[in-house]
Amino acid sequence: MSDWVIILHGLGRSAASMRRMAHAASAAGFTPLCPDYPSHRDDLATLARQLAPLLPETGLVHFIGHSLGGILALRLAEMLPAARRGRIVQLGAPNLGSSLANRSALLAPVLGPALLELTREQPKPDPALCIGAIAGTAALPLYDVLTGLKGPNDGKVSLTSAFGHARHCLALKLTHFKMMDSPEAIAASIRFLQQGRF
Repeated sequence: MSDWVIILHGLGRSAASMRRMAHAASAAGFTPLCPDYPSHRDDLATLARQLAPLLPETGLVHFIGHSLGGILALRLAEMLPAARRGRIVQLGAPNLGSSLANRSALLAPVLGPALLELTREQPKPDPALCIGAIAGTAALPLYDVLTGLKGPNDGKVSLTSAFGHARHCLALKLTHFKMMDSPEAIAASIRFLQQGRF
């Protein structure tokens, strides 16, 4: 049986936004699960609990998560027995928080309580997890005035925050909105699941 890969969309998105990634994972021999979840309705702990029953009961389980999905991927991986934890790819995940999320706090009634949690640094993941982080660097410098982001960023998340505590990091000239559809990011994600490196 092939390894599983759980593919998680970002805040305010749906599973459809990760369709290309799921097709690529399937073509590479993985068995993808690409669930919809109410990203705009609940906090991170509740979202993780809602997704936990979808974790396969046997086999090695990998994860690919965009933005909020990358944060949830870490939490779900830690729910699995160590022997069943596969590799994790985060795409533009605000591991160390996002100043844009902070500036967007007024939208929490619409985007949900998870938005407020993304303003701050997330708990350090289990150091034994094999995490690969992809960060985008294509935001226009003028846009930084609006977002409050410092240094290279994807328009929503800084490179530093996206890299978080990952041991394996890759910067690509992509924006936050497009990275999950980028052929380069998709190829890098699949390569990391297969080889543990970019």
